[in-house]
Amino acid sequence: MGPKPNTAKPKSKGKDAKPENGGPLDPKDEANFYRLAYQSLQLQLAERTEEASKAVASKRELQARVEHISKDFEEEKKLTLDITRDMTRQYKSMREELLGRINDLEETVQKLTDIVADSERRQERLLKEKDSIIAMKDQEIADLKAKMDDMADEFGEMLRETLEKMRERIEITSNNFESPELPLQQ
Repeated sequence: MGPKPNTAKPKSKGKDAKPENGGPLDPKDEANFYRLAYQSLQLQLAERTEEASKAVASKRELQARVEHISKDFEEEKKLTLDITRDMTRQYKSMREELLGRINDLEETVQKLTDIVADSERRQERLLKEKDSIIAMKDQEIADLKAKMDDMADEFGEMLRETLEKMRERIEITSNNFESPELPLQQ
């Protein structure tokens, strides 16, 4: 913007009142002065209008960018919210699935623990029965050994008695052969 032209008329009208010294202008120069002032103002107006247009265009561009960024932000916000919801849903689903698997595995562990406990009780019972049977068989063997020993003793006693009787008979018979006087017994 250029300097403002001096449009005030000089107050003194003297010898030095020339247009170059700030004196009054003749109508032609005054018209020329006003025409130049008018053109200057038109240029200033055009410059300011252009600046205003540029400012308005810049403002519109900034508003468009702000709207675009706001729209992108809202879309990102919505996308983030959707992703968060999806991840939350997946997390809950996986959590439920894992809890179900954990419960199933705990039930399986409990069943297997019960089976092992039953097997241990059955094995303990079978071991007791086996030990009892072995003890009975050992007792039976001991009884049979004792019976065999008794029978062997009886048989030995019977053999001794038989041998004793046979010896007595042999002696008697031998004595009978030696002494013919005694009759033979039959």
